[in-house]
Amino acid sequence: MVPMRKRKTANEELFALVLKRWQSLPSEREKASFFVDVVLRDERFTDLLPFMVDAALKELGQNEAGGSRASRSKLSPAKEKSLRETFWSARDEWQKEHPGASGLGDAQRAWRYAVGRAAAKTHADPKTVKRRFPDPVEKARARVRAHVQALRDETTRR
Repeated sequence: MVPMRKRKTANEELFALVLKRWQSLPSEREKASFFVDVVLRDERFTDLLPFMVDAALKELGQNEAGGSRASRSKLSPAKEKSLRETFWSARDEWQKEHPGASGLGDAQRAWRYAVGRAAAKTHADPKTVKRRFPDPVEKARARVRAHVQALRDETTRR
C-alpha cells in the first residue's frame, strides 16, 4: 500500500513562499530589512516566526545544538512515553474544542491546557512537564532574540 501524501496547510504554503523570497535576497542587510519590515509587522506571520528564525539561524550556521544536556529529573521510558502521549492528546483535545484557533496566543493557551492535563493524568510534577514541552511563545521570543542578536553581531563586524 502506498502511503498517502500529506497536503500542505495554508501556513506551510505561505511559509514556503516567504522563505523562498527571503532566501533570494542577496545581502544580510536586505534579509534583515525584509524580516523586520514585512514579517514582524504583519500579524498573519506570527505562526511563521519560529520557522523563519530557525531558517535564518541555520543559514547563519548558528542553530543551537540540542539534546546533549543532562535532565534534572529522571523518568522511566514508560513514564516518559505516557507523559508525551498524554500531553499531545490533551493538546489535540484543546484544538478540537477550539476550531479555527491560530496564532501564538492560542498556541500558548493550548500549551497551558496540555501541561495541566498531562500533569494531572500522569501525576507528574508540572515543572517536569514544562521542561519536557517548553512554552511555544517563549521559544518563539527566544528565537527572535537570538536572530536579532545574530543580525546585530553581523552588522557590527562590518
